[in-house]
Amino acid sequence: MPRLIRITDRCFYIPGPSNIGVVIIEKNNVALIDSGADEKRASHAFELLSDYRYKITHVLNTHSHADHVAGNKFFKEKTGCKILAPKLEAQIINVPFIQAAVLFSGAPVPDLFNRFIMAAPSETSPLPEESFKIGDLEIKPLDLPGHSINQKGFLIDGTAFIADTLFPESFFQKQRFPFIYDPGAHLKTLDNLKDIKADFWIGGHFPHKQNINVMTAINKKTTLEGLDFLQKLLVKPTSHERAVKDFLDHFGLKKDKWEYYLYRATVNGYLSYLLRDGKAKYKIMDNLAVWYAIS
Repeated sequence: MPRLIRITDRCFYIPGPSNIGVVIIEKNNVALIDSGADEKRASHAFELLSDYRYKITHVLNTHSHADHVAGNKFFKEKTGCKILAPKLEAQIINVPFIQAAVLFSGAPVPDLFNRFIMAAPSETSPLPEESFKIGDLEIKPLDLPGHSINQKGFLIDGTAFIADTLFPESFFQKQRFPFIYDPGAHLKTLDNLKDIKADFWIGGHFPHKQNINVMTAINKKTTLEGLDFLQKLLVKPTSHERAVKDFLDHFGLKKDKWEYYLYRATVNGYLSYLLRDGKAKYKIMDNLAVWYAIS
């Protein structure tokens, strides 16, 4: 059964494959930060919070990935809560098909219609861009793009909920590389973490901490390793598909079916960043996209 772990007087979380943040608004009302990896975990979280006599009035989604929004529909039907998410992410949560279509770059193959890519749609409204209040609770949105197009975190009562901005060292030992939509934006976000004044930090996949310096360094190092590998690879003109294969091979990412398309999108983001940063270009040659480094 799930546990409710206290961070501050108003901030708690329920640990799981994707953590669910719990923030006391006023009296017995609470807001959730993300809604869990699946409906079963959402149901367990609901039972736990009901035991504490808490009423869920809001869900604040950090981004649209299925493992963070899969409980939205359950909580909406159970409680009638209001669901808020970053503007662009909210559109994907409303229409999860977009996620699969973007990953495939066309009408998606059936392998992408799965719970890891597409959560059930839920009625979601855009978050305010600036600090806002729910009851007497002040919530400051944090701009954290990179892992996804419009990811945001929340600074509440001295606690920074930073979603998938950082992954723990144990993740890299197992998966080696996280999904990154835009490595350039991701690197800027990692650098900007130092400007956030928080007493505690909690991510989507790690427990609360008081210091994230080591974790930030590991995440930055991994991102730079990906860019460095591709830039060296492209010293010799390389087809797009070959670049994807060589990247996956180099980092030991043996992916099949839907996971292949997830990581291909990651490599695409890296190639795009190198082009926008003036370090690579591509040409269409004999109906192949051929990438090459700019010295």
